[in-house]
Amino acid sequence: MFALAEPRLGPAEWTVGRYSIADIHLFRLYWRFVTTLNLPLETYPNCRRIPPHAGAAAVQRTLEAEAAIGYNLPA
Repeated sequence: MFALAEPRLGPAEWTVGRYSIADIHLFRLYWRFVTTLNLPLETYPNCRRIPPHAGAAAVQRTLEAEAAIGYNLPA
């Protein structure tokens, strides 16, 4: 999935040209798998840029909901 997302994202700020659920989804999957699979952080540099957007309210709600059921994602 990250191999597909990486070139699609490229230098763009958002996955589909504007903030969307795709950014929330990619953010949470990236951080779950980068820590679980011990991927070197430089493997997907375009995907790695998404975490600064974690301050968005929808992303924070997603993190809170996942934490409530036992997922531990970095803040």
